[in-house]
Amino acid sequence: MKPEPHATTGVRLLALALISLQPVSAARAEPPTVDTSNWKCKYCAFEEGFSGEVEVGAGHVSGDSFKFGEYNGLEEEGGFFVGNATARYRAEDATYLDLLFYDLGLDSRSLRVEGGKQGKYKLFLEYDEIPHYISDSTATPYRGTGSETLSLPAGWAEAGSTAGMSALGGSLRDVDLHTKRERVGVGVAFVPRSNWQTAVQYRHEEKEGKMATAGSFFFNAAQLVEPVDYVTDQVDASVSYSASNWQAKLAYYGSMFDNKDQSLLWQNAYTPLVAGADEGQLALAPDNQFHQIVLSGAYQLSQRTQASADVAVGRMEQDEDFLPATVNTSLLVPSLPRSSADAEVDTLTANFRLVSAVTDKLRLNGAYTYNDRDNDTPQSTYSWVTTDSFVATPRTNQPYSFTQSELKLSGDYRIDKSTKVSAGFDHDRHERTRQEVNTTRENTVWGKLSKRAKENLDLSVKFAHAERDNSPYKPAPDVDPEQNPLLRKYNLADRTRNSAEFHASLIPHERVNLGFAVDFARDDYSRSQLGLTDGQELGLNADASVLLTDDTSLHLFVGRERIRSKQAGSQSGSVPDWFARNDDTVTSAGIGIAHQLIEDKLDVGADYTAIRSTGKIDVDSGTPDPPFPDLKTDLDSLKLYANYRLREDMTLNAAYWYENYNSKDWHLDGVAPDTIPNVLSFGADSPDYEIHVVTLSLRYKF
Repeated sequence: MKPEPHATTGVRLLALALISLQPVSAARAEPPTVDTSNWKCKYCAFEEGFSGEVEVGAGHVSGDSFKFGEYNGLEEEGGFFVGNATARYRAEDATYLDLLFYDLGLDSRSLRVEGGKQGKYKLFLEYDEIPHYISDSTATPYRGTGSETLSLPAGWAEAGSTAGMSALGGSLRDVDLHTKRERVGVGVAFVPRSNWQTAVQYRHEEKEGKMATAGSFFFNAAQLVEPVDYVTDQVDASVSYSASNWQAKLAYYGSMFDNKDQSLLWQNAYTPLVAGADEGQLALAPDNQFHQIVLSGAYQLSQRTQASADVAVGRMEQDEDFLPATVNTSLLVPSLPRSSADAEVDTLTANFRLVSAVTDKLRLNGAYTYNDRDNDTPQSTYSWVTTDSFVATPRTNQPYSFTQSELKLSGDYRIDKSTKVSAGFDHDRHERTRQEVNTTRENTVWGKLSKRAKENLDLSVKFAHAERDNSPYKPAPDVDPEQNPLLRKYNLADRTRNSAEFHASLIPHERVNLGFAVDFARDDYSRSQLGLTDGQELGLNADASVLLTDDTSLHLFVGRERIRSKQAGSQSGSVPDWFARNDDTVTSAGIGIAHQLIEDKLDVGADYTAIRSTGKIDVDSGTPDPPFPDLKTDLDSLKLYANYRLREDMTLNAAYWYENYNSKDWHLDGVAPDTIPNVLSFGADSPDYEIHVVTLSLRYKF
């Protein structure tokens, strides 16, 4: 049955017909006024006034673990405050204010306040605390940790090895290794005139704490606690202009780094091998700065073609005064040729891009990148001292530089609505100075096919082949002792890489979504006699999401990644006489469910994740030596939550988090401070923990 025409359409047709029969003057008569007072647009509602939510509550952590709280601030047993808040203000004149407060009760807290007038100006203030808990199982006999001077306790008995240090056991003191950043940022952006925009941002960061380092006296070494007291100031400023078919931006970036500690002085725990080697000194990170100017722009060449480019010019500088060559006053060392390195590195980075939709089916892309690092640090020959014990052969500093140019060309062609083919060519060229290889060239060709079948299945497959061909390999100059001429560093060696990717997404039912992916890569260093000779990666991933009912959803995933490599070495310093195989495997799986238990009242959910990783190292040296012990890490994590709406604007939230972590690392396990005769170690353990976290909070919306 043919549907009836809309009544309004019929009236309009009749009116047009009558108008066409009237004189011209009558056709120009004013139309009747339409009453629009009751017209409403449900999509045009303007949010005005204050809105947001506040969450307050309490939580409890069942135990101490730096590994569990490495970045989240939950490293210590006990209670903590749950505090989060967001607020928005919108006025009819486009004035706005945003307040964001997260994790106020933890060391990982962050705050941001932003306000202004949309299209006119913006101001913001932000504050972040970023913890990094490194180790809570370290011990050292040294006193003064966290300062520039480490000393041994009174009555320390020097010895030729750790086994002979009779005072070691009673002198050990636990020390926690951790750092904390406090970052404050302010900024403003405003539009002085139409099409113009300017912005200025300043960030001040202070980082304090303790981390691990090491020092040695010839063959005898000790793990040491390095003080961290850094200050970094960063400035970003920019001005931009936008026109109908082009836009441009000029920006400045500056970073100034200041280390409050210049050196670390420590007392020799071993019997000195030479006179005067009672103390050692390490230089810490020097003060430095970086400045960069960036010019970028884009131009619409035609309706189908756009070009864009950016050029950045920068300079790095470091002129911190040198420390004395040694603190051993019994050594006669010639004076230094310079008071500082007077280091200076100029950088130039340029990117050019061109995109064109040649036809409705064909799209072409081109990109070129140029990256130059010119190290202008002056060269000098320095007399130096090795481990405050011996005057070594003078050396000349090597100001390494490089230039990289990269070209990428690709195209997409849509065969039909459901099929697209893509192909590309990449060329990467590196020019290096004062290194084993002057030039590396890598060419990559790739092709990709994407297909949609029956509106519910998406498939894509991609293959790539890359060849890296380099200039002749020569041992680097000024290296003592000289390198084995058969050795090839993996990033400078000739290489062939083949890779493949397969991705599939299936929607067998409107409530079910499935995904599957395979990624494979194989590296062949067939021309390398010593060094990395072979590498292979294989990744398998699958995921699914299912809407079981209108109130229940389920998601799950499983993945496995395996990385294998082979390398050849030479203990004799000539041809290969030992071979090693590395085999790393990571398997992960997870499942989660969300359910509305009581409609519009109670939501509950659970997420479980399991990760298993194993690292195997097998060495064949021609003798029946056993392989290294496996490196293992197991992680199980379970999260439960329940949200109960007390009323429309208030929700009671409860959460439980269980995590069990076990690791085995032969580098650490069973290695006490005196296990290795010539290494005074921290005696740290592989991380292991079993933690329960519960939280209860109240969330209020306004």
